[in-house]
Amino acid sequence: MLIEQIMNTTCITMQPTNSIAHAVELMQRHQIRHVLVVNARHELVGLVGLKEIQSASSIFHPDTAKQDLQYPVSSIMIESPVTAHPLDFLEDAAVLFYEYRLTCLPIVRGRRLVGVVTETDLLRTFVQLTGALEPSSQIEIRVENTAGTLAKIAALLAKTNINILNVLVYPTDDPYVRIVAFRVQTMNPIRIIEKLRKEGFDVLGPDVSR
Repeated sequence: MLIEQIMNTTCITMQPTNSIAHAVELMQRHQIRHVLVVNARHELVGLVGLKEIQSASSIFHPDTAKQDLQYPVSSIMIESPVTAHPLDFLEDAAVLFYEYRLTCLPIVRGRRLVGVVTETDLLRTFVQLTGALEPSSQIEIRVENTAGTLAKIAALLAKTNINILNVLVYPTDDPYVRIVAFRVQTMNPIRIIEKLRKEGFDVLGPDVSR
């Protein structure tokens, strides 16, 4: 999946000369945690979030706090924030969120701002991709890490006339063993589990004996 398929194209922006108070007002009005800072050509020049606002507020003197909030947002914004391209893959965005501990990822084409992805957008998309929001069951199977194993399981499931919503493969401590997790479109996977075990597959769960 490409980033352009999940990014928000309606971005809340401000100019670097706008005040910190204006950034606070935008966050409160739109119930957001970040504001993107652009120049007159709509090119991304910075990002300001709650963290920057709070850090700035901590150094304001009580007697001058209102005056200090009139400083330009350029005085506290993150310059040259981490960005991605709309044609990058969703997995690439996830890596950026993880490596840089991001909560917001501006999406640019050239330097021009075209969208934004938040950690909430990313999490919601991954949950949707797993199929967990649909009535379904997950079956986990321990298999040897050999070619053709996944195809054998998929062919067996096809014979049960149960739709496969998602397939995930997890590593284990043994490089020759993987855990394959199938999410199938049924709330009662007993028949599938019995068939898999009959064919010699090591089904880890769910435990249908309870």
